Amino acid sequence: MAVAPKLSQLSHTRGVTAYSAVSAIAELVTLPRNSPQLYENALEQVMQVLDVKYGSLRVINPATGHLDLMAYKGFPRDYAEKFGSVRNGERTAGKIVRSRAPVLRDNIQTDPSCSDLYLRREGINSLLGVPLLAREGVVGTVVVASPHRGRFKEKDMELLTAMGRVVGIAVENARLFTTLKNNVDDLMRLTLRLEESDGVKDRLLSVISHELRTPVTIILGNVELLTDGIFGEVNETQKDSLQSVRRGGVNLLFQVENAIDVAQLEAGVAAIYPEPFLVDYLKDGVMELIQDEARRKQLELRWEIPSKIPPLFTDRQKIAKVFRNLVDNAVKFTEKGFVRIGVKCSTETQQICCEVEDTGIGIPPSQFQVIFDPFHQMDSSHTRLYGGMGLGLRSVKKTLELLGGGIEVESAVGRGSLFRFRFPAHWRGQQ
Repeated sequence: MAVAPKLSQLSHTRGVTAYSAVSAIAELVTLPRNSPQLYENALEQVMQVLDVKYGSLRVINPATGHLDLMAYKGFPRDYAEKFGSVRNGERTAGKIVRSRAPVLRDNIQTDPSCSDLYLRREGINSLLGVPLLAREGVVGTVVVASPHRGRFKEKDMELLTAMGRVVGIAVENARLFTTLKNNVDDLMRLTLRLEESDGVKDRLLSVISHELRTPVTIILGNVELLTDGIFGEVNETQKDSLQSVRRGGVNLLFQVENAIDVAQLEAGVAAIYPEPFLVDYLKDGVMELIQDEARRKQLELRWEIPSKIPPLFTDRQKIAKVFRNLVDNAVKFTEKGFVRIGVKCSTETQQICCEVEDTGIGIPPSQFQVIFDPFHQMDSSHTRLYGGMGLGLRSVKKTLELLGGGIEVESAVGRGSLFRFRFPAHWRGQQ
């Protein structure tokens, strides 16, 4: 994830203006989460700070992956009709999402590399756009434009990037609240499809999970704003405390998301959203979440990933959770030694074959099958000592089966465990 400039850095270059600007944008985080004016207010604040008359704000639609136009100013009415939805990689907004970086153009009218006839017809000469960043990555874009050539400078890009980070958190908060509201009907349909004997348990699990996910995510978003100095400088002791809150919140959120995933997988309503990505994405995501714990235990993390593995095309988020669950378990149940993560691509079967090996407490053979059952812990002492809800391996198994793969385990008590799993490199839908 790109990192927005800290407020102290902006203040040093632009004085009180930058502080006032980002503080005003930060107030959006406290708006009612389902407020339809959120996007309009955010864009208006951005345009006012940068003193421009043209602007647009788009948010990624989770269902389609497209960038939907949520607010715009300055452009004619036909702008929304022509460009109400933009694909990833198309036009300026799509290119910002694909590159996860700002875009600056200062000579649109005569620049032969710019093929945007609409902007030329409207007399636009300069354009600046940045991604809206939140905890889960890019959630949208904000773009401002001007008829004047060379209107935007480096300091404008820094300021807009900082504002984009705050707007991104506000957008993510709003989307989570909307999702929570919409999921009420989904949860009712979900529980009706479950076995009657498990209905009460699963209904309670689903409702509690969704109720927890939203506030925990909002807490994490605000912790990031505090850590980045958006509301003022924080000292090193305060940063350490905020990081502790963040680590605890991330772990809690992951357990909650496992519960939601398992409920959807068991009911057969989990959707698949394939997209291209590199194996390095999986490594980077896992390392960000478990390296602190591995460092604390002085565990060696061994990654064995050949450079020749081609881009994958499957559900990136689901595969990332599979890796996170297995590596997180390996680190959690290992007090000394190493954790090895191996990834290979079989050219014959077009399968991605992976291994997660540890030198931890191990698993008795009698438990090899039941460890994949929901709410399973080998005994109550493991629950007290290591924590967890016992849903991680269930989520892994059901997710891999959904994506056309599978998993198996080898282990010996006191010597460690080895989980082998596989999934198709290219998702091709139901066979």
